[in-house]
Amino acid sequence: MRIYYLLFIYHLKKIIRYITWLFKLGQINNLKKLKLDFPISLSGKGKIEIGDGTHICSNSEIRINEKGLLIIGDSGFLDKGSTIVINENNYLKIGCNFLLGKNSRLNISDNWVFGNNIKIESNCSIFSREKDKFGKLKICDGTHIGDYTIIDVVDDVNIGKEVAIGPNCTLYSHDHDYKNRKLASWKGGLISAPINIEDGVWIGSNVTILSGVTIGTKAIVAAGSVVTKSIEKNSIWGGVPAKLIKRI
Repeated sequence: MRIYYLLFIYHLKKIIRYITWLFKLGQINNLKKLKLDFPISLSGKGKIEIGDGTHICSNSEIRINEKGLLIIGDSGFLDKGSTIVINENNYLKIGCNFLLGKNSRLNISDNWVFGNNIKIESNCSIFSREKDKFGKLKICDGTHIGDYTIIDVVDDVNIGKEVAIGPNCTLYSHDHDYKNRKLASWKGGLISAPINIEDGVWIGSNVTILSGVTIGTKAIVAAGSVVTKSIEKNSIWGGVPAKLIKRI
């Protein structure tokens, strides 16, 4: 009898989830002008506005918590297994022609704004890596973020227009005070500062950018570099730590 009971509970929960999903789906505007590949997970009490021609692929998850807001402009594309989570009282506003690649995830705990023609490729993770501090993320028109890139949004991160960030990059907007001998090095007090990447910057693959750094307009950062201090515009930097190679 217990087996039958457990099967009943399992199927009951499945039916409730399905009804909830249908209800959330019905709340999306322009539903007839979207392309949806089921199954898709939609949940939360927040609001979703999606423009014409947007395509949401199978196994994607969108969760908008209470008083949260997601806006996606026309012709967006959320690839298979992609995830967008917007926490309570926060929003993500995205322009047209947005791409969120396969298995990439965005977890928003502040207010984020993306421009038009933004591409975030596969397996990227963008969120605050500390549970008690959250920054804003702004990405301007035409920026391209490569596969497997991590952007830590403990503090504000501002990325300008037509920026290219290669695959496997890491942007860390926080650090820890490692000087307290009574604590493990990574358990010291939180230290954070914004990261600013200005228009036209080209960042090669496997680059790490640390907190408090500004990368000036049209600068180039060579692959494999670790950027520990700000970079002047129209220059090429590389190495560990990154140093000036030449001015353009």
